[in-house]
Amino acid sequence: MKLCLNRAGLVLALLTVLSACSSKDELVYPEISNKIKPDEIWSASVGDGVEHYDSALKPLILGDRVFAASRAGYVMAFERETGRKLWTFDARTDESAGFLDSLNFWNDETARLSGGVSAGYDKIYVGSENGDVIALNPETGELVWRVKVGGEVIASPAAGDGFVVVNTSAGSVFALHPDTGEQRWKHEQETALLSLRGTSEPVIASGGVIFGSGAGKVAVLIADKGVLAWEQSIAVPKGATDLSRMNDVDATPIIIDGMIYAIAYNGELTALDLRTGRPVWKREYSTFRDMAIEGSSIYIVDSTGKIFAIDRRNGLEQWSQMGLNKHLLTGPVVYKDYLAIGDVEGNLFWLDKNSGEFVGQFSYGSGFYTQGVSNGDDLVIQTRDGELSLIRLP
Repeated sequence: MKLCLNRAGLVLALLTVLSACSSKDELVYPEISNKIKPDEIWSASVGDGVEHYDSALKPLILGDRVFAASRAGYVMAFERETGRKLWTFDARTDESAGFLDSLNFWNDETARLSGGVSAGYDKIYVGSENGDVIALNPETGELVWRVKVGGEVIASPAAGDGFVVVNTSAGSVFALHPDTGEQRWKHEQETALLSLRGTSEPVIASGGVIFGSGAGKVAVLIADKGVLAWEQSIAVPKGATDLSRMNDVDATPIIIDGMIYAIAYNGELTALDLRTGRPVWKREYSTFRDMAIEGSSIYIVDSTGKIFAIDRRNGLEQWSQMGLNKHLLTGPVVYKDYLAIGDVEGNLFWLDKNSGEFVGQFSYGSGFYTQGVSNGDDLVIQTRDGELSLIRLP
């Protein structure tokens, strides 16, 4: 049986053991002079957000709309330019929620939404810890279908090659029909006895489904059948205890030009040939956070808060930034010439993506759990308490 611990609590414990985390009072912030002036175009409330839970809900920019969700069960659509709320869907009732309902003063039920929001085949998708996968009409917020799968859906579903694919915490990967939610195939993967509470988001590319496992492996399934094409270990268990031997691949793999870039906790950053799974290069970096990539650079926030830029062609380090070491950070998001990275105190740090130098630090109230998203023109961030903001740089 797989034992999962609360990720935030477990990660803090691990960082303490590794002498990589200090108490709140001991954290040291670098002195940062704000050299940029990001404009907050609008902000809105998405219920109570994820609160203190480790629900990996992230917003989605899709055309002229922004979508976001709360753990309680609200999925909302906003006009991207103005922030005007267009609709609210309540996953607890499978119906549209009115204004008074969305205040959630009297209803303490929760749908435990934890994976999403993602899009494909003219629908948006969210998953839940109850094993639900929900498909909505992005124009109206109406329910298209809702199905249960065997395991918690705590990573965003992926859509492509005629399927909606979910990777569950129980070690199963499901392919669903995008129009009906009907199960088309199921793949059982190896699980670990003890793992971080996280699951790799699957990626569909070149006729394959690529994902990471709690056993330190990256695998590719043939998309139309769910048959294993290959799997490759990128982390080998080390240490004398189950805690020290955890080696999850929770970060979403990145696929570019026939290469897979994947990273493990207590493992390595590895470049793999997509067709064969052959490692091209490996480097000693470790994280459970999603990476970002642009051009020839891979951007990483490691397990202890160090930030790196790595050349994806050869694995050589381009720059490192140690100013937030021992801080619990989100993964990075690339926006224009910068990286934006949040922390548990609600700070959003801006770094020059070419040099790693800090260029700004701004506060947004409650802490961040997931990184922001960008479409190139705008950056959207969501705090733990559900504050959703669209930010724009000239």
